Amino acid sequence: MILGFLGKGGSGKSSVSSQMALYLASVDKSVTGIDADHNMDLSYNLAGGEVSDLNYYGKSLMDLQAAVGLVEGEKYTEAFLRDTSKRFSLTPVSAEIEQYSVMLPNGIRVMSAGPQTDTVLYGKACSHVLTTPLKILLPLLELQENEVVVVDEKAGADGVSTGIVTGIDVGVIVCEPALHSVKTAKQIAELMDFYETPYVFVGNKVTSSEDKDFIEQSLGKSPAAYLMESTSIKRNPSELVSEWTDELQAIYDQAQKISTNNRLERTIKKFKRNHEFEHQG
Repeated sequence: MILGFLGKGGSGKSSVSSQMALYLASVDKSVTGIDADHNMDLSYNLAGGEVSDLNYYGKSLMDLQAAVGLVEGEKYTEAFLRDTSKRFSLTPVSAEIEQYSVMLPNGIRVMSAGPQTDTVLYGKACSHVLTTPLKILLPLLELQENEVVVVDEKAGADGVSTGIVTGIDVGVIVCEPALHSVKTAKQIAELMDFYETPYVFVGNKVTSSEDKDFIEQSLGKSPAAYLMESTSIKRNPSELVSEWTDELQAIYDQAQKISTNNRLERTIKKFKRNHEFEHQG
């Protein structure tokens, strides 16, 4: 299953995604962490510091386009419009994944889009280009039963609006007990509905029953779990904290229940819809 962690900046989505990856690895899941946030907090947390030898997948687009049979000048969307037969895997690991990932000593594989490049900084492309490879990789990634991919997305609703979420199985929308955090969580949920990708809400940085009531009443539904404010995570985000494990398992169990396992079908439908919109009239 591919879990995508989403939320307003400051909601704690990187902390929650890191703890989920560490927890799943501790219960013998085969975990891959994919960092789509240019802050690279997930990569840092899982590695216990900088991953110095990581080849950023933000540079992998041409390799992935070649892998799905595209020729120079063709857009990656064409691969899905003609239903490419190419699939990627983690066991055995596909060459394109191995080239742009690192296996950490804790057994977690890490991929990162990387920081802003000169292409972005000098205005030749927007920062979304660095995560474009995920639009090819995620829908075509075939997972075995014990494999889980944890994706830490960019903050806010902006990253969701690119449509990358059709390539995840379930979104985990993280919000804290604050008005604008909940507002952004609801905006993200509306976009997830548009892309027909299931999701759960998670309340984070909870300190009281009043916090829980505020989140539930503001969302209009109960989150899959409430995560209590944790000083341990703030100071040492690379270590799994025991006080969250039951809630992390609850989030994972709920995600399994609502996963429809149709990433590829949703993505093909999205690109066909986009194609029709571009050529209407």
